[in-house]
Amino acid sequence: MPGSTALEPKELAAHRQVRKTLSGALQFKPMNKTRWPKPFNRMARPRVHATDLTRVSDDHCVLFIWRDGDELEDRSFYGHLLHALPPGDLYPLLEFHYHPSHKGLHCKVPCRTTFDYRNRLLPGAPELNLKSYRRFDPRVVEDRAALIVLFREIAGISISNEQNGQGDLLC
Repeated sequence: MPGSTALEPKELAAHRQVRKTLSGALQFKPMNKTRWPKPFNRMARPRVHATDLTRVSDDHCVLFIWRDGDELEDRSFYGHLLHALPPGDLYPLLEFHYHPSHKGLHCKVPCRTTFDYRNRLLPGAPELNLKSYRRFDPRVVEDRAALIVLFREIAGISISNEQNGQGDLLC
């Protein structure tokens, strides 16, 4: 059970192997604090947009968030893979980040930590840097779709109605 002991890499790998499918178009909407569960309700601010919390398996869901800014360096993109636990708790398995101003692409995973991350983000969790050979602009729909494709490849999520790797991700 996540949170009671350290999550080992093989447990995280088992979550990755679960059949997960992202279907239908994702629509980003301005965030409102009352609409999203903890800890995402605290991320709601002007200029922040998010998809709905979307089921990808019986026990897993995803959420995508992007923050706008006047300059590219002020923008960011986040993807979250969450394990849905009873009674409605969420345990983060993967945080995917893109910051044009620093670090570029990276992700956090709760492996080998002793923290209970239930209904929290992953502060202090191990961070993995990812190589990207291009810059993305989270404000651009096609770039957000490309970031979602990278996220789903890392998280082991297939896309229904797949076309050129993107399917009908965004509308």
